[in-house]
Amino acid sequence: MPTPYGEWPSPIEPADVAAGGRGFAGVRIADGNAYWLERRPSEGGRGVLCRAPLGGTGELPTHEEITPEGFDVRTLVHQYGGGDFTVVDGTVVVASMDDQRLYRLPADGSTEPTPITPEPPEPLGLRYADVVIGPDHETVYAVRERHVGPGTDDEPANEIVRLPLYPDGGDTDTTPPDPVVFAEGHDFYAAPRPSPTGDRIAYLRWDHPNMPWDGTELIVDDLAANGERVEGSRRVVAGGDDESVCTPAWSPDGVLHAVSDRTGWWNLYRVEDGSLANTHSANAEFGVPMWQLGMSTYCFLDDGRIATLYTDAGEPSLRLLDPDATDGDSAAAAESAPFALVDPGLPYTSFRPASIRSDGEHVVFVGHRPDAPTAVVEWSPSTGSRRRLRESTDDPLDPEYVSTPTSVVFPTGDAVGADETVAYAHYYPPHNPDVTTPADDEEQPPLVVTVHGGPTSRSEATLSTSTQFLTTRGVAVLDVNYRGSTGYGRAYRDALRGEWGVRDTLDCVNAARYAAAEGLADPDRLAISGGSAGGYAVLSALAFHDTFDAGASYYGVADLAALAAETHKFESRYLDGLVGPLPAAEDVYRERSPLYHAEGITAPLLLLQGGNDEVVPRAQATAMIDALVENGTPYAYVEFPEERHGFRDADNVARAHEAEFAFYGEAFGFEPAGDIDGIELHTGERPSEAE
Repeated sequence: MPTPYGEWPSPIEPADVAAGGRGFAGVRIADGNAYWLERRPSEGGRGVLCRAPLGGTGELPTHEEITPEGFDVRTLVHQYGGGDFTVVDGTVVVASMDDQRLYRLPADGSTEPTPITPEPPEPLGLRYADVVIGPDHETVYAVRERHVGPGTDDEPANEIVRLPLYPDGGDTDTTPPDPVVFAEGHDFYAAPRPSPTGDRIAYLRWDHPNMPWDGTELIVDDLAANGERVEGSRRVVAGGDDESVCTPAWSPDGVLHAVSDRTGWWNLYRVEDGSLANTHSANAEFGVPMWQLGMSTYCFLDDGRIATLYTDAGEPSLRLLDPDATDGDSAAAAESAPFALVDPGLPYTSFRPASIRSDGEHVVFVGHRPDAPTAVVEWSPSTGSRRRLRESTDDPLDPEYVSTPTSVVFPTGDAVGADETVAYAHYYPPHNPDVTTPADDEEQPPLVVTVHGGPTSRSEATLSTSTQFLTTRGVAVLDVNYRGSTGYGRAYRDALRGEWGVRDTLDCVNAARYAAAEGLADPDRLAISGGSAGGYAVLSALAFHDTFDAGASYYGVADLAALAAETHKFESRYLDGLVGPLPAAEDVYRERSPLYHAEGITAPLLLLQGGNDEVVPRAQATAMIDALVENGTPYAYVEFPEERHGFRDADNVARAHEAEFAFYGEAFGFEPAGDIDGIELHTGERPSEAE
């Protein structure tokens, strides 16, 4: 007998989602080992640095944990961090979450970490990220975000600093000296990259109101033997207000490379003699938006090839650029594509974070697949061999239960149902071999449209336990890449400029309507779920449209003007481009803020919020509750007092998934199977008043 959608018994419980969520936050190669940073929900999201030897034969080899128990590796620069660690010559440098200082320790973890930056005058006042060690193996370069001291009255000051790896000969009792400020005066800096010979350094800089995917400058300075900048040598070699340059890196023979979108696509260039030469001209992306620091989207091999991230029509892959072959026989073809693009046929569909590293022979990266757990992968391009060094879970989901996605292209535009252009999504159907599915003419599944954050980001086809938690229970998922998402070229990314809250929301609405029209979902049981900018899309879809029957907003934006005033420095002027500069666009901010249009929200709404969120502060959620209470809209609210922007603790991750699914049961009238705690919807009163 068929089991109703939503009531399927699932092998995935809420706690399993958290347990299966071990994340990886960057990789490095040094001394014949692969190093990676993993974040463990079971330990409150603590960052643990690990390593395993390269060149072995067995899958999932025994790994070493380098950082001591209780030490949390994480930087809070830009709030999103990145470049939390580096390693060279048997020595590791890590950023500590507890005080944001940099620490040195041996790569085998045999001694306790030693601080190499001074204690800040105020807690978390000096933060370091994008850490690299120079070719002398003695000088550390890093991006510093300074929240105290001169020039920080209105917002933190960002700069590039250098400091010794071994202050005063490595005496652990010596107070570390203040780092030397190497570059300052601009709003943001990233990617300090000294050349292999140590005579030059490249880095990125940009200013408000640009975000790094809008416009950056690539700078090169000459360095003296003592590491100081040669006076008068500073020069801009690429970029500007309308050109996004990212991920600079030096080849082993000292040629600077960087990714630029000067053609409308992030292509990879060689920087030589003051000009840029495209390694392979393509309407595809070799870069990603720099939400985090420390990214690496390509790496160099000993045979002259380059392993590179390559995204075509939103679908990522790892390719090889081969300088010894071209994609055509003509001279024109050789000039436009001097490197041939070779597909090695790797089975991975996502490479987050963008951290691809090589020692010349091996390539290490974090690989995601739609049919297997995420893994730290070692790959040898010369032999084709690869092996998993570490997986995201010790108890993977049985493949029999996995719902694999289908890529969807659907019509959208500047009105509901318009077909002026298209947007993209991945559809995950309900799937569970233990149940009999209702016949198509009897019942269609509930659908959750999931909305990625950013909004300058992208969803990709992966094996997400959050998604499988829904599909194994009989709920379909449609993961949307609305206009503004990356991976489809600059024009698609810029389509959201001045239109945030309009085009992204319309694309989500049209995605749901398309799924219902195609028989993929029940038109009367359509939900929308997202976090941060995705949460804003949830609130906007419910306030300004009537397509969705329920919504779940994770730390979503309710008041645009309040966000512009209260959020952190990195995104404090983001809305200038997405909505318009204040105060001129004040009316637009109000028109697009769901908080001021809560009377349009009649469908049940679930709000989930971190109490320590500095990106979308808690006040956004509480203001939304006030509006829902006044409007009489059914809602539920779940707050996690210790969480920041994004939930990391295993218990909190489990509770959030449990609450969201119980909420769908209330909204759509089904009884969740298994041990799922219910959730109470409130109408016209606050939770404390109703309890």
